[in-house]
Amino acid sequence: MSNANNKPRIALFGVGSLGGDQSGEGIPVIADLFSRLSEQYDIVYYSFTRVRKDNIPTNIVVRQIIAMKFPWRLKYLILFFHALADHIQNRFTLLFSVSVYPSGLFSLVLGKLINRPVLVQLIASEATRIKDVSVQLVIPWRRFITKFVCKHADRLITVADYQRTLAVTSLPTTRHIDVLPLRINVNDFVYRKRKIEYPVHFIQVGFYGIVKDQDTMFKAFAKVATQIDCHLTVVGYGFDNVKVNAMLTELGVENKVTRVGFVPRAKLHEYYDRAHILLHTARFETGCAVIQEAMASGVAVCGTNVGILADLGNQYANIVEPQSTDELAAEILRLVHDQHRYDSITRTARDWIKQHDARYAYLNYLNFLDGISGRKK
Repeated sequence: MSNANNKPRIALFGVGSLGGDQSGEGIPVIADLFSRLSEQYDIVYYSFTRVRKDNIPTNIVVRQIIAMKFPWRLKYLILFFHALADHIQNRFTLLFSVSVYPSGLFSLVLGKLINRPVLVQLIASEATRIKDVSVQLVIPWRRFITKFVCKHADRLITVADYQRTLAVTSLPTTRHIDVLPLRINVNDFVYRKRKIEYPVHFIQVGFYGIVKDQDTMFKAFAKVATQIDCHLTVVGYGFDNVKVNAMLTELGVENKVTRVGFVPRAKLHEYYDRAHILLHTARFETGCAVIQEAMASGVAVCGTNVGILADLGNQYANIVEPQSTDELAAEILRLVHDQHRYDSITRTARDWIKQHDARYAYLNYLNFLDGISGRKK
């Protein structure tokens, strides 16, 4: 059967990319992108984990793995055959996968079966080799799948130049990789020009884990706290645990750190509004929505030379190498004591993100997809 409204159809595969996560927000920058694309394309979303359909635009059709207690691989196969049946009923123009496994593998097999182009977007550290950070190229069967998918996908996409460079050397590969960044909607955040005042308010947003390396952040903050009056607010999952409790006590900053847990994205602006500086000490990043949100809010960024910060450089933030506690503490103090530098990077960052926001990303992806699908504008 053909598509009655003549809009090209995209089969979108992901693991909770839309409507997923504990919050039901999925990955907000991807949710925003496909919400915009759904005006030009018919989109059927196949999720390899359960999602909240009420958080997904109604013009995107949602298929997800069944809730019954079947083995995961069987659930994946059922979803695969559902996608195949959907194609037989109303043919897809192309298949778009967010990440490598399981979405990338199953979309690749389906694409070869129905002779449709398969686009695979690397959203995180799937194709990188960083100790303790990524398992995709370490565990043998995951390494095989990752290399297979990255080799045979019709188009391979990263969302940052930094990420692309690591993928080329880690896979390794000589194939062409497209770089199509994901961006936030700046209208969701309120810009405010601010002056450094005491106590200096720091903020950190993200889940607690090895990749984000908040241990380095806590240690650097403790050094800073011996020099100036300051406070750190930590937003995100996973910080209320024995390890973090013991670290904060040992560092002597347990009364200078507030852990608020998960905050819905719609309320994040309230926390940015109170902050002077975002601390972001990740060992790996891609586009990092958190940094973009800080830029949009007028909050200065002190972070590590990965992802978007590696792509942009120190015109937009104060940057150190990963796991550099002393250097990070020194860089924070330099920024605190230099209002001119603070004004410069916050203004420059705000101007940049306004020009490279969610609409900018949408237009890039739309042009890219149109070139593959042949959609008539």
